[in-house]
Amino acid sequence: MIVAMDLSAEEKERVEGEVRRMVAALRARPTQEKEDRLGLEIATMPAAEREYVTAVLLRMLREEHRAV
Repeated sequence: MIVAMDLSAEEKERVEGEVRRMVAALRARPTQEKEDRLGLEIATMPAAEREYVTAVLLRMLREEHRAV
């Protein structure tokens, strides 16, 4: 099994950037099409990257919670 720990620091940074951009685009003008595209992009990522997306999303939620 491949885990997110197998990603290099550069790969993690790239994945985090991609996720943050996708989420920002979805929030700017939410549509079902954008939501579906985000899900598809995540689903087609390599396993280690897909697993790391969870950590990125959780980090984003913590950041938002602290900002409130």
